[in-house]
Amino acid sequence: MAMRENVLLFLAVWTVAAALISPSTGIFLTVELIGVLITLEVGDFYLPKDAKDSLKLAAYLLLLAFAFIVARRVYGVIR
Repeated sequence: MAMRENVLLFLAVWTVAAALISPSTGIFLTVELIGVLITLEVGDFYLPKDAKDSLKLAAYLLLLAFAFIVARRVYGVIR
């Protein structure tokens, strides 16, 4: 099994574990963001450019979702 397959297998296992453990969507998205960032950092050398670009897009979208979740929580505390 090639290293890039191991890296993507890690992300798949991470996603399934996050889906099973997370009690809410916000927590799932946050844990998934952590998994994508770990995959990008560790697999930077092993992944092809198109896979890295797709993961970077996913990371940006998850960061946007994370910012929305944090803003909603801060608004709830301030209110």
